[in-house]
Order: sequence, then C-alpha cells, then structure tokens
Amino acid sequence: LFLLPFVLSTFLLSFAESQGNRVDFRIQASQLGSPIGNKVSTINLWDLHGLPEETKDEGADLTKFVEHVQFMQATGGNDSRDLFQGEDYDFAPLLTACHRARALHAKPHIKLSVPDRMSKERKVEDFGVDVLPPDDYEVYYRYIQALAEALVKEFGKEEVRSWGWGVLVEFENASWFHDKEKTPEGSREAYFRLYDYSYAALESVLGEGIYIGAHAMACTEGLWDERDLLDHCAKERNAKTGRIGTPIRYFAVSFYDDAPDKPHPLTLAETVERIRERATEVGLKDLRYGVDEGRILGASKGHDATDLVWRIVGNTYQAAYDAHTFKIMVDHDIDYFSAWSYSSAGAYSGYPLIAYRVAERLHEFKDDRQVAVHASKQLQEGTECEAVAGFNEEDGCLHLTAYNFKFDILYADSVEAAFTCEVPFWKRKKVEVTETLIDDRCNFFCEWLKDKEKYHISDSTFHWSPQSGCLDIGFWDAKTRQFYFEELRPKYLKMANTPPVSTTRKMKVGRDGTLHLSTQLPPHGVVFYTIRRLK
Repeated sequence: LFLLPFVLSTFLLSFAESQGNRVDFRIQASQLGSPIGNKVSTINLWDLHGLPEETKDEGADLTKFVEHVQFMQATGGNDSRDLFQGEDYDFAPLLTACHRARALHAKPHIKLSVPDRMSKERKVEDFGVDVLPPDDYEVYYRYIQALAEALVKEFGKEEVRSWGWGVLVEFENASWFHDKEKTPEGSREAYFRLYDYSYAALESVLGEGIYIGAHAMACTEGLWDERDLLDHCAKERNAKTGRIGTPIRYFAVSFYDDAPDKPHPLTLAETVERIRERATEVGLKDLRYGVDEGRILGASKGHDATDLVWRIVGNTYQAAYDAHTFKIMVDHDIDYFSAWSYSSAGAYSGYPLIAYRVAERLHEFKDDRQVAVHASKQLQEGTECEAVAGFNEEDGCLHLTAYNFKFDILYADSVEAAFTCEVPFWKRKKVEVTETLIDDRCNFFCEWLKDKEKYHISDSTFHWSPQSGCLDIGFWDAKTRQFYFEELRPKYLKMANTPPVSTTRKMKVGRDGTLHLSTQLPPHGVVFYTIRRLK
C-alpha cells in the first residue's frame, strides 16, 4: 500500500504528458475593458552619449514605437556627467542629446542628478558617481533653473513642457544616493529636499503641470521605504516653496528577474501594486506607473561576469518573456516598460533582436481597449500559455496575441492553441486574418549559437554572459570580435532583417458570430493575429 501514492502520481504524470499541451481561448470582442496604450513606448540610456549622431540603416527602426528616451543620471555625478566647463555651466552635451532624441521622433525624459562638485566630501559607490546630496541646495536649484532656461532657449517653452523629468535613478538605492552618514532617515530627508528643489527649479521656468516623477528600486529592499515619497508629495511641506504637497505625476520601479530560470521572488505585479496601494491611501489617484529599467539580470558566465548586456538574452526565450511581461502589464494597468535595448548594438543602432520583433507587434495594441479573454488549459507543470486581445473601436480592428513560455531557457515543448473569437457585430461578414508567428526562424541568434559551436568560440569570449543578445558589444577577445564582424555579421544582419513568417487569408464569421483560429505554438513562440472586416 505504501507504494500506491508513488504509482498513482507516476500514472497521472504519464497521462498528463500523453495529453500534451493545449489551451482553448475564448475571445469576447463585445466585452471591452480599459485602454491598453503603448507599453513599449520608452527606452533608457546609460549616458548622454548613448544616441549616435545618425542611425545605421540596419533594420532596427525603433522610431516605429519608441516615444520617450530616458537619459539616466543626466545632470551630474562625476566628471563625465557634470555639465560644467571650468566654473561655468556647459549644457551643450545635454542639448545635443535632446536634439538627437527629437530627430528620432521621441521626447526626452531627463533624470536629474547632483553634480560631483556640489559636495565637498566625495563618496563614490557601485555606479561610479558621487552619491552625496549637495552641500547647498540653493546652488543646486540655480543649476537646474539655468538648465531649464537653456532648454527653453534652444527648443521653446511649449516643447520642453511636453518632456518628462525625474529626480535621480533608484533614489532609495544606497549605491546611487545617501546622506553622509548613510542613514535611512537622513537619506530619506535629503532626497525629499532634492525632489522639492528640483521641482521648484523646473516650475520657476516651465510653469505648473510639468510631467515629473521618481524612479525607485522597489523590487529589492532599499535603504528606506520608497513609498514614503508618496506621503511626502501628498501631505508634507515643500522645502523650497513652503507649500503643502509637491506634484508627482508618475512613479516608476526597477524590475529584474534574476535569470531565465530564476524569476524574482516579488513579481512585477506585486512590485507595482504595493506602490499603487500607498498612493491610493494618501490620495494620489491619477499617477502613471511604469518600469524605468529591467528585464533579466544574468545568465551563463562569460569571461568576467554572468550579467547580460542590456539585460536581454538573444534566445527566442526573450520573445515569450516580453509577451509574458506585456500580459502582466495589461492585466495590472502598468503603463510602460522602459527597455535598455532592442538591437544588436544598443539603442538606435544595430540590427533587430527577437525582442524587437515582438515590440513592433505589441505597439499595434496601443490604440486598443482590452478584450475579455477566457481560457481552458491542459498544460504541463510550469508551462504558461496566455493571450491578450484588444479592439480598436476607431478602425474596427481586432488584435490578438498568445505565447508559449516557461522560466527555462532550454524549454522544448509545443502548445496547441485554439481561439474562438466571439464577434457578434461581424456575424456572417467576411474578414481578413493575418497571422504572424515569431519563433526561431526569425532569430539570427539561433544561427550564432550553431556557429559558436562550429568555430569553437568559447563562453569566455564575452566579458559578460554569452547569452546576451547584443552581440555587437561585449566581446573580450579581439580575434573573435574581428572574426564576428568580418565573417559572420553580414549573414546575421540579413537573417535579422527577414520578417517573421506571416500568412493572410480571408474568412467568414459564422452565423453564431464566431470565428475559429488555431496554431501550434513552438517553445517560447509568440503568435499575433490582426483581424479586419472586409467591406
């Protein structure tokens, strides 16, 4: 008898495996929810020089969907970030960066920071910047005020008013900012003061109503509780203006899963919800919520570290991971996820990664309202197959995406996905259905992995993780770098610019107002459907 539980569990596991993976989705297009918006609207840059003077025409056209460019720690912290020439202000580097962002049809989002020279005592932590607050906040105020004036002179007041502003990067992360004694209480008060003075300086030039907020670490415990900022902005006195309350329009978090097979203990939804709950408690009900940096921290080890270059893998895993993240954002009203990169060479240069192919499709949901989706699932343990649907009321277009995902980069099981689209307003009408499948066939990185083995290219070739998607940067070995650029890269460039497989067909909606679709989703594959009524 003692063997019975083991025998039974073995039988049930074998039975489940024999049944395979299948999900039946029911899409109720007449049941509309909230607007979805552009979840892939933003990209962040490590420094002001992250945008090239002109983009290479290699296919990764981020202007299709990127609307905002975040400049991290943009106004100081070390010699390369301080906007000074001798004793005088020198805002030219930031002006140039903003011009380049505007040339790419994007709005700058400037993360303010403290110049190194504004604190006599110097303390540098993990990110190579002086983390101390200014000795004199009035000096800092005049600096930010002068910066705003320079931007208005260069671009015009109404244009600059349409930009975004933030105060520091991960403000409760002690590696970015703390007081001289590194105490939670002192660091919190120093940041409140910095936020107050930053807002006041911008308001003095740009007027009220500017888009300003803050970026917290949030998914990991910081030096102090980042939610205290919400209390301060809602109820406490502004240190510069003396008014009660300081405007805050958005609250952003960082969110990183630890590795492809190791999700973070705190989910993205939980990370944002704990912020939203506090904001609601203190009466801040109209904040936008986003992720100002994140995705995946690391994977297998390269020569120096396990860190992923720009926090993305090149494997098709990244496609399903991003679709999985999109689903969470839609379900939990998270406005955007700012990416480090979508291309092989960083922001706005290089050829498309698999993540780019997903992002340009996710952008198609930006004007949609969410459609109700129900699912009946028969999946093996750990497999995630979900769908998101959106309907554009203006042009009458139904968008649908589904993905096959598991927190395992070696996952190798397919899922049979069937869709019953209930569209009673198209009963007996003809529609055009375009199906686009994003899988290994449109991912050059799969060929790179084969070549890596073929040419005996070791993992130690990269400074960081060899699973990094941004192949154009990060090589440690000069010989391999030369071989990659001269021999292999032209092939990958051609493959990366080959669009995903798409098929278009005309169908008729049934008398019962339903349309039936189905597909076989490969491991980490993502499918997109665009359904339009034909006149």
